[in-house]
Amino acid sequence: MKTTEYANSLFEQPWWLDIVAPGHWSEVIVRDDKENIIGRMAFVFNGHKLYIPQLTQNIGIWISPEFENDYGKKKKIINDIFAQLKKYKKADIALNPENDYVLPFRWMGFTITPSFTYRLENIENLDELYNSFNKLAKKNIKSAKNKVIISNEVKIDHLLTMLDKTFAVQKRKNPMDKDLIKRIIDYCESKGHGYYSEAVDKDGNIHSCAYFVYDEKTCYYLLGATDSKFRSSGAQSLIIWDGLQFASIHSKVFDFEGSMVEGIENFFRQFGGKCVPYYVVRKGSFMDDIKESLKPRIKKLIGYKI
Repeated sequence: MKTTEYANSLFEQPWWLDIVAPGHWSEVIVRDDKENIIGRMAFVFNGHKLYIPQLTQNIGIWISPEFENDYGKKKKIINDIFAQLKKYKKADIALNPENDYVLPFRWMGFTITPSFTYRLENIENLDELYNSFNKLAKKNIKSAKNKVIISNEVKIDHLLTMLDKTFAVQKRKNPMDKDLIKRIIDYCESKGHGYYSEAVDKDGNIHSCAYFVYDEKTCYYLLGATDSKFRSSGAQSLIIWDGLQFASIHSKVFDFEGSMVEGIENFFRQFGGKCVPYYVVRKGSFMDDIKESLKPRIKKLIGYKI
């Protein structure tokens, strides 16, 4: 599968999109007068709608670093890209955090909603990194070391089972595409883009497990699950610490793959990361806008964590 240098993250790489949206993605390229590429946007489509596929945090617009402070040029590149996407009448796109200039989307009629992730930068110094954790995170890591051992042997079935248990606690069926998870892990393991971590006690009980995907820029906490019976063991914190130690060697940034769920945000915050916004831009019919605005209220009514 192909790679490109014109991408903000691995989620915009052709190889990733071939896994998560086979046959349903394309890209728009913007060139300057000398045919140099100055802008690129990969996009996923279904009929006349643009969307973000499952297990993909965001897909943004790569703009040449030479225009970092040139908002006029950025506006033109964004407009040129979406001029080529006019046939897509609906859109629900989460942009990469690099895309912090979103006014052109407002002027094109999109609604703009902030979302958030937590990130740790300068992760090469593990002592400084650990010292940035709060007391609870450190306590959980120390406690877990006395209860579990970490295994890095990839066991997809264990991860899938743990994910089912996690959603069952919320009285929900696991909405994730298990075949997609298997495809992601199979490819990432074969090409050096993935890392598995599992916490197991002496009796063989799995307390927590996670799968991280990474490139030279960023390591993402893609999937994580904990058995509610062992939530107090601190294993999930130890799993993250294991992932961070791996990331410090292979990437420059660690991304917790954010969450808008209050309890999860509180957990991620324990590790001293920076709260980083990214923007979701949407365009649809009037009824689509009403449905989107009602989603949080409906989720609260049915007891879904938001």
